[in-house]
Amino acid sequence: MRLFDTKVIKGALLLAVFAMLFSSCLMNDDLMTADAKTGGLVESVPLVQLVPKKSNTVDIELKVYLGPAIQEVKVYKQFYHIATDEASNVELLGSFSVSGQNLNDTLFLNQTFTWEQLKQGLTLDSYTLPDDPLNADIGDYFMLKYVSVMDDGREVTSNSQTEVLVANSFSGYYLSDITYIHPNLGTRQYQLIKELITESGNTCSTNFAVWGSYGETIYLTINPDNSITFNVLGFDYIVEEGDPNNPLVYSHYDPVTDIIYLNYNYMAPGGYRVFYEVLEPITKK
Repeated sequence: MRLFDTKVIKGALLLAVFAMLFSSCLMNDDLMTADAKTGGLVESVPLVQLVPKKSNTVDIELKVYLGPAIQEVKVYKQFYHIATDEASNVELLGSFSVSGQNLNDTLFLNQTFTWEQLKQGLTLDSYTLPDDPLNADIGDYFMLKYVSVMDDGREVTSNSQTEVLVANSFSGYYLSDITYIHPNLGTRQYQLIKELITESGNTCSTNFAVWGSYGETIYLTINPDNSITFNVLGFDYIVEEGDPNNPLVYSHYDPVTDIIYLNYNYMAPGGYRVFYEVLEPITKK
């Protein structure tokens, strides 16, 4: 199971039978004050994603902005267990060496961390982090925070942080190849990048068809027999499974290739709008 792969792609880390999902939760307000002496502006690069079945490492990319010299950026970790609403202690995960190089230019730094490194030294009163990430609970997460150590020894805490989320095995980034058959306008082709977001152990959500800007969302549930059931919310029409002109097609998941095949339609003035959508993982194998 791949943990952080990209998805650009918020690397991949093997988690739960359903793996992990890395999503960077960034707060971009007041990353640095107007006082040049403050400095220390760093930011975790958006959308690092953890996807199951791919690898057991997590790749973190950090953007260190041009400005007063930073010697290193410390990365602190904390774990949150949803079932008991409990947070662990805070510990140092590692650090990025900058050595003042940001005096001349903005830097992009990368570092890889393992599940063992993430969990080491973290304890909770009523829960023990599992040695095997496959046994981690979906919805639990690590929060990574960044502290810049300046040339003069000052430590500046960044508002940017990264959430490392335990996700199901279908979460991640996909290339969406859509064939849209309109009763009057003919056939159109679209290619989009979509993110499948964990909702439960076997359900993910993503933008519906070629929409999504106004909240049009499809919830996909992968059943034990690899068939797919779905529910579409925020859309003006009722969406049905399959192609009314071809009863042989159906939505399904291919466990060998991890490709998701969707067939759906809706009736609107003029006739059926029919969609054939293929979601192919774009995380590294």
